[in-house]
Amino acid sequence: MTGRLILFSGRPGVGKSTLARRLAEKTGAIWLRIDSLEAGLRASTLAIHSAEDAGHRAAQNTAMDNLALGHTVIADAVNETNWMRNWWTQAARSVEASTFGVEVTCSDTTLHRMWVETRHASEPFTPDWPTVTARVWEPWTDADHHADNAGPDPLAELLKVLGHADGTAKRT
Repeated sequence: MTGRLILFSGRPGVGKSTLARRLAEKTGAIWLRIDSLEAGLRASTLAIHSAEDAGHRAAQNTAMDNLALGHTVIADAVNETNWMRNWWTQAARSVEASTFGVEVTCSDTTLHRMWVETRHASEPFTPDWPTVTARVWEPWTDADHHADNAGPDPLAELLKVLGHADGTAKRT
């Protein structure tokens, strides 16, 4: 019994976490939001201020534990380079889990900017627009699915591609 890793990737503010959370709600998958893990590490007694590496490593180990139990796990992070995406894929393969990569974009730059600039201050990571646009980004050309959050219904499209066209909870 092996699980499936659904790996999300996309620039900050494109709506990855919203889409990942909604997918988890519909499918019953385990949602690992890396921003939340990093925020917890920063707020801990360890006060890890640069928590990106630790957050990813904690999430990856948690994902591997759950994948080995046969669960579907959604890893929600920027994952801005092919190296990062491959790192996650290798971890899933180490426990014989399948992977499905989703690159999330927002083709409407005005909408993307508005989402970045109006994010709640309570969010664990709230970069400003110049930080988002200056960040290194390697497009994920061989992702299994490209979801455009400026489109009509990216969740319905993703559910269909994953084999959940009716939106019911199915374990893969």
